Amino acid sequence: MKFATFLVLILSTSLTWAAGKIPACMDKTERLSFNESRVLMWRELTEQKFVGRAFVRGVIVRLIEDRQNHMHFEVDLDGNLSTQDDRVEVIYNTKFGALTDYRIGDQVIACGDFIKDRWSPLGAVIHWLHSNPKKSAPHEHGFLIINDVIFGQIH
Repeated sequence: MKFATFLVLILSTSLTWAAGKIPACMDKTERLSFNESRVLMWRELTEQKFVGRAFVRGVIVRLIEDRQNHMHFEVDLDGNLSTQDDRVEVIYNTKFGALTDYRIGDQVIACGDFIKDRWSPLGAVIHWLHSNPKKSAPHEHGFLIINDVIFGQIH
């Protein structure tokens, strides 16, 4: 069953990718490929407040309390739902558009800033999953996709 869940995740994500529905996730001038393993390495090996650019896909495994117009959820990055060492907290700011209903088991793709964060229950977050309203600010545009619906793109 776990393998089947993982296979469905990979196949459906690949089909979406092939269909060209996923926007480019940029880190300055570099178009990123999915980097789940790098994100997990950063979570384990970097100092607090380290920032990197994340482009990940996974499955929502837990809903975390929403705070200050931000939706929080725990995302499993490897498809093996029986392990917990491969998860990050994903945070979406609803000021950049409401999310449709989402629930445990939904597929997620996130492009945003990774931050090593001691306040996160998972030790790391991915946020800034939306367009950057200030062109001069240091953040790249990001986005969130849940079940093939794109959120956060307003530029």
